[in-house]
Amino acid sequence: MHRSQTAPDLPPTRLRAEDRAQGFHMSLRASTIAAIDALKCEAWPLARGVPHWRGEARRFRGDARDRFTPSMRQRLDVAALYRRALDALPDKMDGQDSLPVPTVCPFATVEELFGEP
Repeated sequence: MHRSQTAPDLPPTRLRAEDRAQGFHMSLRASTIAAIDALKCEAWPLARGVPHWRGEARRFRGDARDRFTPSMRQRLDVAALYRRALDALPDKMDGQDSLPVPTVCPFATVEELFGEP
């Protein structure tokens, strides 16, 4: 459906703001999922799922990169994103405890976050 058919009464600037907000949230979600998958690879390096998690991490980092705009830089808190990913990491996988993972965010910049592992 064309945008003018879904929200004809919103001014174009409001639509652009909503698009930017949606892009930011989608980029944030993709970045968080990528970080969770990368952490799983570190926590359980011998698990069967490692190749899948690595692929997912690459895909979600790419999605985040594609949606990211320079104006998002000041709003994206890389350390907070990493903390959310740590919080989402399971304690055990297939009955195995995780190996230690960094508790401090290893990424200083958005570019490092979006980079390849």
